[in-house]
Amino acid sequence: MSKFLILTKVLLKSSGESLVQKDKKKLPKTIAFIVLIAIAFIPMIFGFAAMAKASYEELIKINQEGLLIELVISVSNFIIFIFGFFYVLNTFYFSSDIENLLPLPLKPSIILGSKFTVVLIYEYITEIIFLLPIMIIYGVMSNIGAIYYLYLAIVFFTLPIVPLVISSIISIVIMKFIPLTKNKDLFKTVSGILGLAIGLGFNWIFQKLGSSTQNTEDMINIMMQGKNSLVGTSKTIFPNTKFAVNSMLYSGEIKGLFNIFIFLLINAVFILILLFIGEKIYFKGVIGISETSSKQRKLSKYEIKKNIKENSILRAYLIKELKILFRTPAYFMNCVVINFLFPIILFLPFLSQPDMMKELSKVRNLLNSSTLSGIVIAICFGVIMFISTSNPTASTAISREGKYIFTCKYLPISYKKQIISKVLSGVILNFIGLALLILTSSIILKPPFYLIIQITILSIIITFFTNFVGIFIDLMFPKLLWDNEQRAVKNNMNALISMILGFIILALTIGAVVWLKLNLWTAFGVLAVIYGAFDLILYFLLTSVGVKLFSKIE
Repeated sequence: MSKFLILTKVLLKSSGESLVQKDKKKLPKTIAFIVLIAIAFIPMIFGFAAMAKASYEELIKINQEGLLIELVISVSNFIIFIFGFFYVLNTFYFSSDIENLLPLPLKPSIILGSKFTVVLIYEYITEIIFLLPIMIIYGVMSNIGAIYYLYLAIVFFTLPIVPLVISSIISIVIMKFIPLTKNKDLFKTVSGILGLAIGLGFNWIFQKLGSSTQNTEDMINIMMQGKNSLVGTSKTIFPNTKFAVNSMLYSGEIKGLFNIFIFLLINAVFILILLFIGEKIYFKGVIGISETSSKQRKLSKYEIKKNIKENSILRAYLIKELKILFRTPAYFMNCVVINFLFPIILFLPFLSQPDMMKELSKVRNLLNSSTLSGIVIAICFGVIMFISTSNPTASTAISREGKYIFTCKYLPISYKKQIISKVLSGVILNFIGLALLILTSSIILKPPFYLIIQITILSIIITFFTNFVGIFIDLMFPKLLWDNEQRAVKNNMNALISMILGFIILALTIGAVVWLKLNLWTAFGVLAVIYGAFDLILYFLLTSVGVKLFSKIE
């Protein structure tokens, strides 16, 4: 146990050391950065709390308020699983400390357990933002008693265990039984995509099973029973969900005590399974992971001449940025794949539950009516902003240069063109994902052509806006000290600040459109003009203030 605690402490310290500035001159900047992060979290937390309050007030009218707890726990599990998978893969296998840990007299289970604990602790941030405010609001509004908050603390600290163990087992199995190719980067990318596909596949199967066991009439009959009768009717791949929900709902009863006991027992069993599998095959998959090979071949003069093409400076640098994003596994999974992940997640329920497709006919009729409200544009704006601001390409563009940032000073290209190229790389990746979403939505929902044009124009404007904001934040607070590419994007607070700022702007904009009761064309025109103007202003600031910030980075 002592070895486990010492190793965990060392890993936590090494993973967070980039946030600690030893230089006293930079200490005020660090403090300001931490305060800014704390302030940025507050609107999001209050937003989720307000949403929970409104949802509770509606659900309690039909005696189904327990659905709020089931929803937040189910969604939390899914979010932790999806985004935790990337972190697990990189922490377990692709971190730079692997080479130092393998020769030490430590069992695989100790190394694996310590790394798992580090991932678990970072997932608490997700819960603080999303799960905790909703659960507290539920407890306050239901006046459920002190034992509820005791169970809430237990659930908070242990809920991520099961989804992270499932992610870990998938990663370990993939790394052990899929042959290690000579191209290590390609292997990392394929492994990440395969693991993500497996997880989404399992989720689709369980949703399919859930939809096949109940029809609409049955669901209505169950809902009419009241007393949280709908709780437990949904299917999930996470066995801890049901018992976590029931322990919270029945916290003042013996039933609640029984469920919290089973919940903790499931977590303990999953941890034992992980340690057992890790003891058997973890080292076999991690040994040699840092090795790589290259193929060298002498090119003829004809081949050299054929492969060399002259491009403009801006285009050449943009192609370089895109190649790095596609070739580096951590960047590919976090900056490229995420653009295609949102359309899949949004439409997965419709593929697994055919009855939901029938409900879309009402949406089609609404979109093709002659009196479309500005709320439609506001909702589309919200989706575009959410997807664009969730991509860390621009908000980590400077940070990804790392300790080699000095090379940017010697390149025969101006700082202005370097910055614009980095922005364009984010814009291109963002718009590919949005275009896919627009195309899919157009086929399924069949909206009027003018609405498609409006959404496309807004997508272009908002994509530039979010990428301008993202790179501006990264220019002010670049994170250049990292030991692997994963931390440059996944552990980069600049991406989080950019996302939270985007969510705040999203909420304010939608609120303004609803409050002013704008019609469709007015809402589109106002948003296009305002954010188009913001784009021009941000472009001017980037090419002046941004260039000065870039020149001062050391």
